[in-house]
Amino acid sequence: MFTQRTTSELFPVPLWGFDLDNSKEVNTSIENRVYQKSKNEKSRHASNEGGWHSEGNMSDDPVMKSLLRFIEWAVGELSTESGMKYSTYKIFLWTNLNRPGDYNSMHSHPDSQLSGVYYVKIPSGDCGTLRLYNPMYHYNYPNSQGYNIPFTTPTADVINKEGSLYIFRSPIMHDVTRNNTQEDRISVSFNIVFDSNLYK
Repeated sequence: MFTQRTTSELFPVPLWGFDLDNSKEVNTSIENRVYQKSKNEKSRHASNEGGWHSEGNMSDDPVMKSLLRFIEWAVGELSTESGMKYSTYKIFLWTNLNRPGDYNSMHSHPDSQLSGVYYVKIPSGDCGTLRLYNPMYHYNYPNSQGYNIPFTTPTADVINKEGSLYIFRSPIMHDVTRNNTQEDRISVSFNIVFDSNLYK
C-alpha cells in the first residue's frame, strides 16, 4: 500500500569555509593598514550603516598578498568540488571597519559569481555576524515558517572567527548584524568575477 519515499536536495545553496593557519601575522598587517587608511580616506557608502568601507579595489595593495593567495587556493578547492570551470578570474577586494553600533544592511552582489569574507579582527561578544537569507523562504508554506530546519529556516548565521574565510554565491541576499560590543570589528570582503569561459 505504501512505498518508501525519498527526499532530494536538488538546488543546494553552498557556503564554503576555510581557515588560514598562522593567521596572526596576516591579520595584524591588514588591521594596521585598515586603521591607517580609515584615518586618511573617507568611507565609501555601500551597504554599510556607519563604519568605514574602503574605496576602490585593494587587490593590488601589498598587504593583501598573502590573503589573495589564500583566496585563490580556496577558489581552486571549491571549483573542483562544485564543477565550476574557468580560464581566469578577477578578485575585487575591500575592507570593512565596523565600530560599535555599526552594521551592514541587506544586499547582494549581482555583477559577480562568487562573494566572500575574511575575518581579521573579531571581538568577543555580539560583534555582528554575516547572515545569509534563504532564497526559497518566501515560497514556503506560511505554517512551515519558523521551524529551524534547512528546508524552511529563513536565515543562516555564519560563525565569526579570526582567520576564517567564507565564500558563497553572489546573488544570495545577506547582511551583517549590528556590532553590540565596545570594540571594532574588521573584515575583508571580496567579489570574484569569472571570465566568459566559466561555463565551457
